[in-house]
Amino acid sequence: MPAPTSWAARAFLRSVEESAYDEADLREGRALARSGRLGSVMVIAGMASVAGPATAGERTLAQVKVEPLADWGALVAEVARRAGFLAALEAGSLPDELVENAAEAGVDLVPDAGGLETGCTCQAWVQPCRHALALLTQLGWHLDTDPYVLLLLRGRTREWLVAEVDAVTRAAAYARRLLDLAHREE
Repeated sequence: MPAPTSWAARAFLRSVEESAYDEADLREGRALARSGRLGSVMVIAGMASVAGPATAGERTLAQVKVEPLADWGALVAEVARRAGFLAALEAGSLPDELVENAAEAGVDLVPDAGGLETGCTCQAWVQPCRHALALLTQLGWHLDTDPYVLLLLRGRTREWLVAEVDAVTRAAAYARRLLDLAHREE
């Protein structure tokens, strides 16, 4: 897998690196992610998991949970602020400016190492184990083409964001019309 190109994917993978107990676990996790032996990754609202034969005779279930955002309204307002933000998300890109503006509003889209909670059925004595690190690595790679993975990991869907942005945009347009009417009557 080529190196990630988006800021969000690189930041996510940096969090993955920081969450690893040691370099050997991280190397094994990356190798497992590249090998194709990890299994199918499933991302649902609030979590990602993988079940598959990671090693001969060993079936694992690795899970990742990411803390939910505290202030979804600030994120929606930021995406609605500029039409290009939603268009970029729909095109598979997470604009750096959106991430920066959201962070200034108190919304960190990309979790830090402390925001990643992992678990696995393997016998590893420390988490994240190599299976969870492989899952996190694959999620990071996926962010290059689908920024909505971040929202889904935090418990919200693409459809939810689009509907919320649409509602905010419609409310703003309605308010502008009311102001225009009020100014005409003066």
